Amino acid sequence: MNAIDVNNLEFGYKDNLVIKDISFSIKAGSFVSILGPNGSGKSTLLKTLNNLYNPNNGSIQLYGKDILSYKKRELAKKIALVPQDTNIEYEFTVEDIVMMGRHPYKNRFENENEIDHKIVNESLELTYTLNLKDRIINQISGGERQRAIIAKALAQKPAIILLDEPTSNLDINHQMDILNLLKKLNHENGLTVVLVIHDINLACRYSDEIILLHKGKILGIGAPEEVITVENMEDAYDMKVALEKNKYTDTIHLTPIEIKEKNKNFKNNKVHIICGGGSGQEIINKLYSEGFELSLGVLNIGDSDWEHGRNLNIPMVEEIPFSGISNQSYQENVEVMNKSDIIVISNVPIGSGNLKNLLGAKDALEKGKKVYYIAENSQEYDYTEGEAKKIIEEMLKKGMQSVRSVDELL
Repeated sequence: MNAIDVNNLEFGYKDNLVIKDISFSIKAGSFVSILGPNGSGKSTLLKTLNNLYNPNNGSIQLYGKDILSYKKRELAKKIALVPQDTNIEYEFTVEDIVMMGRHPYKNRFENENEIDHKIVNESLELTYTLNLKDRIINQISGGERQRAIIAKALAQKPAIILLDEPTSNLDINHQMDILNLLKKLNHENGLTVVLVIHDINLACRYSDEIILLHKGKILGIGAPEEVITVENMEDAYDMKVALEKNKYTDTIHLTPIEIKEKNKNFKNNKVHIICGGGSGQEIINKLYSEGFELSLGVLNIGDSDWEHGRNLNIPMVEEIPFSGISNQSYQENVEVMNKSDIIVISNVPIGSGNLKNLLGAKDALEKGKKVYYIAENSQEYDYTEGEAKKIIEEMLKKGMQSVRSVDELL
């Protein structure tokens, strides 16, 4: 029986298709990895499978029923999504976060009952996070937080779990910890697992099937040894590789040999990103991998995007922790934007403390800079009693372009 059937699916923004007429099926109880270079449409496909994006054409069926015919609560009982960004803004306990997975089963203002607490405890036990249940979610390690978010998804009691790069920003032992957990749930609980992942060798080791995307199309689909071929890797990644069987795991192992010469003559290659609170990590990762010269700011020291930028040695305009943007930092940020070709504004919430970032971007737009705003409809961004929204609307009238994702931006 198939858990998911995708037929002639297309999704895009305006005239730019990110997903281009693809069809495939995923068997119930299978473990499937979605691979492909940045900008190939992996994350967009995953969000479309969870009905976050409505396709331009084609259809998606879950267990033989069109996904559009599911009500939101009904769909949440079938399929759960673990996003790439697991940062939580507020100081909830781990148990509070996992209990949020029970929302599809509760009426408005209905309290949790004994069954909900039993399922939450089971989810915590399955993900080895029961001992963390009273800890604040922001005070545990990245690997522990990832397992807690998976526990939240399991509390939904889904048949299918979708995960967007669950091993990104984790060291190798935590990567294997997460993948071993998912494989255990897949084998012992019959959970259908579909994940976007960058590590080709880990995908080969854990997956029953791999879907390889390239420029929004399926380049290969099937067992790892059928999809991970020298030809496919060269076509998808512009890379010469060596493939062999790993003598310890008996799975395909890829060794990069050489990057093919690529013309990265970007007309505009200096990109300044306005972000914060983890909202910029996907943007940073994809633009960094594509070879753009990046800068960030203004970011408070200790912010998750600040930490990510520091790890990649990206120049940043900094502000002291838990402080609004000073005039000095604002001027430094304006100077950096003046030297940039493109300014990208993430869907970071705007409050009084970081409103000057938006004002700086508006100044850059009025000076003729290209400004892109990544708008997520589900994200409430204005915490300035309408001032930020007003500035955004003015910028859109003056030529700022609004895009839905970093894939569309690329």
